[in-house]
Amino acid sequence: MERFNLEIERAILGNCLLSKKTLIRLLERGVTTQDFYNTNNQKVFESLVESYSSKDSTDILIVSKIAISKGIKVSYLSELVSESIELSDITAYINELLNLRIVRERLKLAKDIQVGAITNDEEIKKRFDDIDFIKSKIGNSNTITTLDKVEIVDIYTMEKIPTGFKKIDEKLLGFVTGSLNIITGYNGNGKSTFLNQMCISESLSQGYKVFAYSPELTNSNLKSWLYPTIASDEHFINKTFKGTQYKTLGKVGIKYIDSWIKDKLFIYTDDSITTDEKQILFDMDRLAKQGVKVFIIDNLMKIDLKDSYKNEYMAQKIFVNKLKNFARKYGAIVHLVAHPRKPQQGNSKVTKFDIAGTGDITNLADYAISIKKITEQEKKKDPTLKDAYIEILKDRMRGLEFGIDLNFDKDRRRFYFDSQELNKDYGYTKECELIQIEVGQEVFDER
Repeated sequence: MERFNLEIERAILGNCLLSKKTLIRLLERGVTTQDFYNTNNQKVFESLVESYSSKDSTDILIVSKIAISKGIKVSYLSELVSESIELSDITAYINELLNLRIVRERLKLAKDIQVGAITNDEEIKKRFDDIDFIKSKIGNSNTITTLDKVEIVDIYTMEKIPTGFKKIDEKLLGFVTGSLNIITGYNGNGKSTFLNQMCISESLSQGYKVFAYSPELTNSNLKSWLYPTIASDEHFINKTFKGTQYKTLGKVGIKYIDSWIKDKLFIYTDDSITTDEKQILFDMDRLAKQGVKVFIIDNLMKIDLKDSYKNEYMAQKIFVNKLKNFARKYGAIVHLVAHPRKPQQGNSKVTKFDIAGTGDITNLADYAISIKKITEQEKKKDPTLKDAYIEILKDRMRGLEFGIDLNFDKDRRRFYFDSQELNKDYGYTKECELIQIEVGQEVFDER
């Protein structure tokens, strides 16, 4: 039976050092020194309370002066801050902290009774009352409040990650952190390529770390498809195969992107990739604590969901709800690919009601986006059509529904509205040393 969780204790204390509001929340819930198991963590909590009481601050410089007098090194406080994670809601962490305290108190009571340290009923009853008091601090997690204590949301100032498409960002303003985005479209319509550009390349260029889960692709496939999307035009070269000329990314570009993408994009190794729901969520949680903010799940149907054999739709709803809660907990963005149902004959357009599984998937999402490839036959009928149609099926923040037409460059593997988007610089050569490679035939093939 688990009696303590040092990771939770450190996460709570680290956030207290970063935000006075977190400590206030703990004090409002009645958290005390004894609710922490680790002695050093108890001393840090005492230091935080003393600092707040005397200086109305939990700043690490002020807290450290008190902590040093209790035998806590400044380096320990620095570790708590560096390892802390951004928590949109501390409630679950406080509840777990208190639950573990209850476990310890029950075990201690049982041991004291067993060894004869407690012999009268009155003392036993008092100990049970103490445990019940701790339980009362947990209470109902659905805390009731009043609107005067709630902050107004301003979509314009909230943290967002752009899509990278001007015509979409003008209305959508970007994906708000803490959101779940559903991406849908029929097979062969460009979902993976669209993900590479909008969710990976753009996020990386904005300074966000990304985790990409795509069990249908080998890592070599992913790299071969993603790198051309990221690469600038000057790093492509012309080659010939059996009389046919084609354009491909050269070694210089590959080396630049390799250097830039290191420790930014995370994937499973080919021999360790899993389809187990629990393992995926565990690894996502671990990566979020390391600063990863963007998570791509491609796709829902490839994950072995718990109890799906009993009720597949319910299992999907529960898993998607977990992703939603995960995004909110860490202030992350989760992009989930969900295939649409089979189209009715003669109709290839996807609506939010066509997403496979229960309608609760779309209801839980903050955004829903579909991509449709325009066929050559459709272009013949209407010459104004471009290569793809992107439709915003749901935008929880602003309530907008709209669509845009995009061109597609096969060599660059980029969707674009105009030449500015086609030639967008994702920044992989910035602050990089000049890449040197062995002189070979490739140099003479470059334009």
